Amino acid sequence: MRVPVNVVTGFLGVGKTTAILDLIARKTQGERWAVLVNEYGDVGIDGTILESHGVAVREVAGGCVCCATAPYLQVALHLLMVEVKPDRIIIETTGLGHPAQLIEKLRRHYADRLDVCATIAFVSPEDFLAPGMLENPIFREQVDVADVLVLNKLDLAEPGTVAVFQTWANGLDPAKALIAATQSGRLEREWLDLVPVDEQLLFAATVSNEPYHSVGLVFSDELRFDSDRLLAVFGAMESVARMKGVFRTGDGAVAIQRVGGSTTMEPLPRDCGNRLQVFGVEMPDRAAIERAVVACASVEGERFLPGAGDGGGHGADVHIGADEARAAVGHEDARAAGME
Repeated sequence: MRVPVNVVTGFLGVGKTTAILDLIARKTQGERWAVLVNEYGDVGIDGTILESHGVAVREVAGGCVCCATAPYLQVALHLLMVEVKPDRIIIETTGLGHPAQLIEKLRRHYADRLDVCATIAFVSPEDFLAPGMLENPIFREQVDVADVLVLNKLDLAEPGTVAVFQTWANGLDPAKALIAATQSGRLEREWLDLVPVDEQLLFAATVSNEPYHSVGLVFSDELRFDSDRLLAVFGAMESVARMKGVFRTGDGAVAIQRVGGSTTMEPLPRDCGNRLQVFGVEMPDRAAIERAVVACASVEGERFLPGAGDGGGHGADVHIGADEARAAVGHEDARAAGME
């Protein structure tokens, strides 16, 4: 018996992970669902959030599952099917991914094991209204492959925006099996089993992920962060396209995300360590981000200010230890006293 699989796609920060968590929370008791998460950056945040809620997850980080990391797709899917024996698989693509190529691979190479059901694409009001977004090749591909096209974050949309979106969506070719609007990523279960509009193989031109760059930071588990200070740091990062992280705070584990000009924080049911991923059109300033974030932390009750370490090469997964953070206190004090 083939396992139903749904691809969930959409631009950065559109609410894909929230939608998947909500679907899993409402699934039929006794069903086993598994999620394959594809992260563009080196530090997996979405998979960590899903795992904190007890979801069976496999991650493919560092790029698009259809491109450079394609060999890992086969391994991740195999492990999910063998270890979890799921009744359904959800694949969450990176916001910068190429879902058409992914769907082609699933239909071509896994036809005997997977039943490719409806592809869900989310669009946010902010993205829909952003200048040039409707011509963005990645956005267009995500919309084109969708069987179910969903305007999410309805609570943030003006009534006129909803009407314009509906008119635009109704004019798409090929037509969609369903066009809907929702908030908080709420999807109806039956939408997952809609028959795909195009059962033929999908072929898409290769599109570069540029001009987006990402920086990943992993901090020592000894650190405890002040959530109010973190929110202030996230809110001040106006030059980045997206920030998302999980942190240990004095009040427990939290996930913090910045999308556009909006920053949100939600508690996590269990500890996920301390990690951060930042996306930008320009390469994010790793050292500045590291200094700002570590300044929000304490080690065993000690407050400290970080030094200006380079943090490693751009785009790499960088680990910041507690000893490095402590050592930075003296460096910062000396610089303030004019000794450096």
